[in-house]
Amino acid sequence: MLAVPRQLAVLVAAASVALAVGLAPVGPATAGPSAAPDPGDPSVLGERPGRAAGPVAYRAPVAGEVVRGFDPPGSDFGAGHRGVDLDASPGEEVHAAGAGQVTFAGTVAGTRWVSVQHADGVLTSYGPLERLRIRSGEQVAGGQPLGELAAGGHGHGGQDRGLHWGARRYGRYLDPLTLLGGAPPRPSLVGAGRWEGTDHAVTPYDAWPGGRADGWLVHGSRTADRPGFAVPPNPNHLVVLQGLSSSSHGSVLDPDHLGYDPSSVTAFSYAGREEAPDGSLDPSDPRRDQRPYGPSDTWEGSGPAAERLAEQLRAQAAREPGRAVDLIGHSMGGVVIWRYLLEHHDPYDPTLPPIGHIVTMGSPLRGSDLAAASEPLLESSLVGPVVELLQDGLGVGADQLPVDAPAIEELAVGSAELEELARVWQRALDDGTAGPLATGTRILTIGGSIDPVVVTDRSRLPRAGDPGVEPPPFVPDAPSGDVPVPDADLDVVVEHRVLPGGHQRVTRTEAANEVTWRFLAGEEVVDSPGHASTFGGLQLGRLGRISAELLSLWGPPHEPASR
Repeated sequence: MLAVPRQLAVLVAAASVALAVGLAPVGPATAGPSAAPDPGDPSVLGERPGRAAGPVAYRAPVAGEVVRGFDPPGSDFGAGHRGVDLDASPGEEVHAAGAGQVTFAGTVAGTRWVSVQHADGVLTSYGPLERLRIRSGEQVAGGQPLGELAAGGHGHGGQDRGLHWGARRYGRYLDPLTLLGGAPPRPSLVGAGRWEGTDHAVTPYDAWPGGRADGWLVHGSRTADRPGFAVPPNPNHLVVLQGLSSSSHGSVLDPDHLGYDPSSVTAFSYAGREEAPDGSLDPSDPRRDQRPYGPSDTWEGSGPAAERLAEQLRAQAAREPGRAVDLIGHSMGGVVIWRYLLEHHDPYDPTLPPIGHIVTMGSPLRGSDLAAASEPLLESSLVGPVVELLQDGLGVGADQLPVDAPAIEELAVGSAELEELARVWQRALDDGTAGPLATGTRILTIGGSIDPVVVTDRSRLPRAGDPGVEPPPFVPDAPSGDVPVPDADLDVVVEHRVLPGGHQRVTRTEAANEVTWRFLAGEEVVDSPGHASTFGGLQLGRLGRISAELLSLWGPPHEPASR
């Protein structure tokens, strides 16, 4: 977590917590008519793509015959043909196989693809396309044109021809031809003689309704105390990063709650990886050679950690070549991921794995007001001597996080490091398919509704117009969205959600598990903008910084002793 000693935190955060609690209740829903949605309410189901909501009538996206059939892989990330190729000529119109919502419309490795989420939980995909007629987020009817078939082949070496039509349900690939005829999707044979059903994702959690009051408030959510999903959301490997002042004994999310097998999950270590006897890094099992780490290993900040993350990902790529990796980071762990993506990741480097999804939770991507308040508080003649006495004289909190740790200064609002990352982020957006986002990495940023450490507005990725961020060049008809995208071919999808909880609790709720799983599965996640938490948190963060600066002016300035 990102945390300064409680002696500092209480001065800046007390007012924030008191007011913010009234903005977004946390915990079990209270009794009454607004406590939980009626499961039989069709409006609730209609806002939750991916939950069974009745049959969908499917039709073939083009009229051509099958030129290559469905060939399920022998393992989650093994070779195979995850769809069917239908005979069609370049320029021929491609239609949506059924009604749904477009969740992706862009380029992957130089080829344009479209994905449509349907109400029965099926996600269909189409490519290669050109002259797209839809945009991500748009609702489409069955048979509605999506675009035209692009010239040239696809698949390995461009040897396949026609339209590639794929289908998944809860991360498991289906034979799309089984969708036709109105019958429920049938399971496909996967692996060595075992059958996999299409509805394995068991969700015992109560449905989390997301925002309320036109998105101003956030519904509460219970602690996730039991597994919610029986299978992982996709076949990717998962790497999980904790934050500042954490240790290898902690965790962010319980991967078991997301359906992961332990062999598909690696915890990041701020202490790096153990070397083999010959001095090389052993790639055989990256889960076993991660060094145990303690709070002091996190104090250096995100720069050294991003370098260690690159080493770990190279070992993962050597262990399972071609297998994509998803990254989940809490607090400073999200900044480490962001820094790795901008400074180390090369999607065309075969020694690095493709990055499929990124999820950050309570990460100070725009800085922490609490961290920014620490310096003026230390310079205050009232507070500074007390903090120094507690840490230097009595050792209180010094083993968890010293007040002069480099990471605190780096993660403060307006720090030189974060402003430089914001500028590099804007350049990455400008580079489009030539930069680190070339293979269509999707990003979800999550803020806690009552997080006083990283207020909700600070947990979003920077946008053009923010201080320290260069504005993008004007591009007519550029796609609109949360992040300005000057390159129409850029496939990065950046979403932001506000979930119930504070800095730690936001990772422990049923809502956090459900939203994360569905995002990793490529499904649409429930809308939860949390306008009140965003606006209120921003103002309270500014108030905390101003209060700390005023305290530093009270009496003669205190010169903190060098450590």
